[in-house]
Amino acid sequence: MSKIKLENFSAGYKNKIIIDLINLSINSGEWLGIIGANGCGKSTLIKGICGIIKAQKGKVFLKGKDIKYLSNKSISKQISFLPQGINSNLPISVKDLVALGRSPYKNFWNFDLTKNDKFIIEESLKLVEIFELKDCLLSEISGGQKQRAFLALALTQETEIIILDEPTNYLDINHQIKFLQILKDLQLKKKLTIITVLHDLNLCARFSDRIAALKNGFLIETGKPKDILNKNIIKNIFDIDVLISNTEYGQQFYPVD
Repeated sequence: MSKIKLENFSAGYKNKIIIDLINLSINSGEWLGIIGANGCGKSTLIKGICGIIKAQKGKVFLKGKDIKYLSNKSISKQISFLPQGINSNLPISVKDLVALGRSPYKNFWNFDLTKNDKFIIEESLKLVEIFELKDCLLSEISGGQKQRAFLALALTQETEIIILDEPTNYLDINHQIKFLQILKDLQLKKKLTIITVLHDLNLCARFSDRIAALKNGFLIETGKPKDILNKNIIKNIFDIDVLISNTEYGQQFYPVD
């Protein structure tokens, strides 16, 4: 059974449909990269998968269950979602930020951390290699370290699905590679299902197992990176020509006039 399945899924804001008639299955343990030009509906799609935006038509199934019948707490125990534009200057410590990942397992009137909670928080900090920063304020650490802190928060939710909307924004090229490599290692080690929106086609091709390409709110192609990322499809989606080079890290893309 697919972890996530969309059937004729359409969604948007108020009476405006942004994405329309999406049919897509996301398999257990795979990394799906979502690509498309600005405004094509990528963020709307992943918010629909999380249940943040409700379907105007069609359905989203999470492990075989229609998501509209699941509570927010139930969804949060299955999906971790890191949106764009997270406030990364909160006046709290890294450890306290990561502890928020235990929220789906707590009642609002009782957030005391158990011994097991503390163990999970520490393990998450170690997995993303920032355990030594646990007592630092979030505002005191670098951009790359902040991204890893938010990833640790997602891991602390103990979900099988992690969805990230443009997670490499504001990171330099070194931290982009390091962050996505940590995510890849976690995918393989913990058999996570990962969905990312990435603008950089080179990074998307390198780390994704499969790619979904959107254009004007419609899903136009899905498949392995080597099958999806060709000159014709890239021209169709982004209206630009590219040169493609095969490297030891897979295909690399160079825009040209």
